[in-house]
Amino acid sequence: MTGRPILVIDSCSDLTAAIVDTLDVHELHFPFSIAGEDREDDFGRTFPHVAFYNAMREGSEPTTAQIPRPVFEEVFRSAAEAGRTAIYLGFTSGLSGTFDSAFLTRQAVLEEYPEADIRLVDTFSASIAEGLFVYEAARMLADGASADELVSWAEANRMRANGYFTLDNLESLKRGGRISDAAAAAGAMLDIKPILLLDREGKLSLKRSVRGRKKSLSALMDIMATRVETPVGTVVVGHADAPEDAEKVRQMVVERFSPAEVLMLEVGPVIGAHVGPGMVAVSFWGAER
Repeated sequence: MTGRPILVIDSCSDLTAAIVDTLDVHELHFPFSIAGEDREDDFGRTFPHVAFYNAMREGSEPTTAQIPRPVFEEVFRSAAEAGRTAIYLGFTSGLSGTFDSAFLTRQAVLEEYPEADIRLVDTFSASIAEGLFVYEAARMLADGASADELVSWAEANRMRANGYFTLDNLESLKRGGRISDAAAAAGAMLDIKPILLLDREGKLSLKRSVRGRKKSLSALMDIMATRVETPVGTVVVGHADAPEDAEKVRQMVVERFSPAEVLMLEVGPVIGAHVGPGMVAVSFWGAER
């Protein structure tokens, strides 16, 4: 293979468009629909995230879909024809069939281009945890890492990407069939705020539940304290149209952990469709899941 590897990322990493524009990556956009319109999750460039969450608050129920196979085929075929290695760091297979589609597309392209070098890494992460992961990978590639070095690092370190989040209410989990109507009603009555994470298979798991928004944000910090690596490197704080609460978390992170940097990200529509407005999350490098 010739030239620098092509790093392929998808929009479920929930990086900002400004950050993505500084990285030498190829973007893949998840499709979604809201208010009767089909759109692409392009890191908020053509449809601001605040507009998406406002539509949800007004009663719109968005739907999401996998990245179509022809989209993968185009980038894999282009890399093969250019004689360049393509490395896709993908949204967790635990929540979507998209990674399987990438695998099947890779197999088809290799039949046509048997010398092609197409690497696929399941991050087993989503949203800002995936964002933390691909952000670090892009920086490694910019610093001169080879394809072999990058893939070896990714496979060895993906379980170190910790991500925890809390929801303002349980409506989106109810709508997605993850909890019952009765559980959602009881949670609302008792002001229950769940703390969730992605497990080793990249699937949603409940860490704990607390009562009240303030306690849920503090709980994120308490969990981080038991798991974060020191010295603390890059930390990501994300939110689904809850900037004030996200800023509170950022301040707590800075005061408590003195990280090397803090990235503030907005949760995009594909993840947002399933968690709803008000989600707040933190991601960091720490103990393996």
